[in-house]
Amino acid sequence: MSGLTAFARFEVARLLGSWKFLAITVGFPVIFYMLFLRNESAGKIVDGAVPWRVYLMVSMCSFGALVAALNAGGSRLSTERASGWARQLRVTPIPAWSYVATKVAASMLVVLPVVVLVELVGMAFGGVHLSLISWFELTGLLWVTALPFAILGIFVGFMVNAETAYPVVTALMFVLGYFGGLFNPVSHMPHALQTAARVLPSFHQTSIGLALLDGKGLGIEDTLVLAAYAVVLGVAIVWKHRVEESRGLA
Repeated sequence: MSGLTAFARFEVARLLGSWKFLAITVGFPVIFYMLFLRNESAGKIVDGAVPWRVYLMVSMCSFGALVAALNAGGSRLSTERASGWARQLRVTPIPAWSYVATKVAASMLVVLPVVVLVELVGMAFGGVHLSLISWFELTGLLWVTALPFAILGIFVGFMVNAETAYPVVTALMFVLGYFGGLFNPVSHMPHALQTAARVLPSFHQTSIGLALLDGKGLGIEDTLVLAAYAVVLGVAIVWKHRVEESRGLA
């Protein structure tokens, strides 16, 4: 267990010790929040539920979680597999399952400060005012529901090589961000895009966060879709990891 704990600490330290990783994961959502904040009046109500500034803050928290999780898992994992680091870990006493589990856990740990930072920017510069308990509930909910993003990042890291990982991660960031309604409310999109958004985890994570704030309660559909993504991608990762282990590739 001590070896597993040390490995987990090492993974988190590597992520937080990279200024490039921190600049991307923190910079993107904060910059986009400040840019888009000026596009709409402060009091505009989105979909008859929440003010634009609240909607934008929640959506940029989701985008920040997406960016952090995909970069923590996808790009780094594919590089490690190409360098042989993953194969070297197989000769250590660390259990085989812990490699994937630690990667997911490390991704989740770096997601939390990104969500909190975007919320602080929303509080300080966006004029978002919530009760203390609402802040805690929103933070916890957005963090927990980022799990499908963390698992997706690991899945990408297993499926693509080091050369294609970064463009794939970048494409996923903006496809899930734009078509998931993180930059513009889904209700403002053409009907075909509204339908497409409802199959994306980014849309449902934002929706579940907004549902908490507008008093509608957590949506069952949002919860089920996010859970389905986590389970299906998790099963795919376990299968892929076992295949590569059997071939001596991971």
